[in-house]
Amino acid sequence: MKVNLIKRIGYIITIMTLFITFLPEESQAISAWGRKYGVGCNVCHIAGYKLTYAGQQFLRHGHQMPGDESKEPNLSDYFSMAMKIRAWDKNKTVQQSGLSDAIETRNSFEAHALSIYSGGPLDSGFSYFTEMYLHENDGKNPGENTESTESDMGDWARSKLADAYLQYGYEKDDLYLTARAGRIMPWLIHLHGGGARLSYSRPLPLTSTVGDNPYRPFSRQYGAGLGVGFKEAFFEAGVVNGTGKYENTVEIGTDTYKDVYASLDYSIGDNGSMLGVYYYNGQFPLQLLKTPKGATADKFYQTGVLGQYVIKHGALIGAYFNGSDEYTPTGGTSNVTYKSQSYYAELQGYFRDGTLSPYFRWEFFDPDTDRSDSLEKSGPVLGIDWRPFKHGRFTLEASNYTTNDSSTKKTINRDITLEMWFMF
Repeated sequence: MKVNLIKRIGYIITIMTLFITFLPEESQAISAWGRKYGVGCNVCHIAGYKLTYAGQQFLRHGHQMPGDESKEPNLSDYFSMAMKIRAWDKNKTVQQSGLSDAIETRNSFEAHALSIYSGGPLDSGFSYFTEMYLHENDGKNPGENTESTESDMGDWARSKLADAYLQYGYEKDDLYLTARAGRIMPWLIHLHGGGARLSYSRPLPLTSTVGDNPYRPFSRQYGAGLGVGFKEAFFEAGVVNGTGKYENTVEIGTDTYKDVYASLDYSIGDNGSMLGVYYYNGQFPLQLLKTPKGATADKFYQTGVLGQYVIKHGALIGAYFNGSDEYTPTGGTSNVTYKSQSYYAELQGYFRDGTLSPYFRWEFFDPDTDRSDSLEKSGPVLGIDWRPFKHGRFTLEASNYTTNDSSTKKTINRDITLEMWFMF
């Protein structure tokens, strides 16, 4: 099995290597904003994705240059279209004491997503941003799911609203105030993998959930946020619909609880190095689900430390999160508590002006630190990002995750994915 995995990786790397000699010296960004300001991508990005300090300021100032007087609006300066095409191979092996391994293998080609990005300044300090998926593969099929209840569209895909907010900003000297309302994600999470990223996948600490609570740091939710920046420091706090809203719905039953979040970060140098802390407090209505998962709501919080050190030829990025969940199980009389922790570290290299970027990441997630058989998940991710044209890339990634189901059982997931992405 391992020999076949190595052969597959080697075969794809060999094909990509044949083209490396002909790589152009360009990188990518949101193409509409490059057209608008007539600047190169490296003003706001390193390796085509990592935001420099100027790029961070551009993002937080409503996708416009701080203090810039906008020219007459042009539709092409506000809209970009992107598409993701993927080919993948997945191998799942369940090893259990006393039993032979259970192996499941799948592979596929897919047009994963077609999306529209639009944003920029309006007037009088207002701006907007939206990311809309006209199509996204939801991973379902009629052989395993019921279309009438589990598919948004007849082709087993879905449309999806990602970000969509109206923003207002006010700037005076070194002080900057900003407010957003709509479907938002905390700025700090956005800058550390919630938005653009080098890898095909996002790290476990940003995407993992605890129990039946769908909250994860990488969640866009409806609400409002207020931020204030002073020189290199930036603070933001917000209130959003409770996580019982999942990601695309507005309400569940009579749940009116609102979650709150706050973050503080400090930027260091022009390349985008930064350090930040994060806090989230909320509750998820387990008792209001169609099939109740608890007698009460899951009350929880999560804290995190996120950092990145960026130089011209590479970056070291990492984060550590811990949290606590508490609720009363269905039929129970006393509360149960889950204490979780997760972390990751990623080393990136930027070569040939960022057109060739290998990366290595190690990640870990434990949903219940008080139990040794709590489905701990960990493993390495290895990949390479190749940008053969200005607004596109090829990302080849291999991962090997081990989940400890119990002291006598573990699940190993080995995935290889090739993603082709372009934007206009």
